[in-house]
Amino acid sequence: MPHIVIKTLEGKPREQLEKAAQQALAAVNEAFGMKPERLFSVSVEEYSLPEWEGVYNTEIKDNENIIIKPGYTNPVTFE
Repeated sequence: MPHIVIKTLEGKPREQLEKAAQQALAAVNEAFGMKPERLFSVSVEEYSLPEWEGVYNTEIKDNENIIIKPGYTNPVTFE
């Protein structure tokens, strides 16, 4: 069933990544009304700043499925 993917810049402590995953799971579970322990999976993928440009260009920029768009158009300067 639903698989949540969190993509972020590297360097955050493991505990913070786990907390984000748990909170994302809880929010999606509430919105969908499902039992997360049986249906959901969550992954966290970390990227270096140079790698983030590729993530932005291939997965975010011009992607019609992005519901909440970032407030930047330059993935290097975040402007």
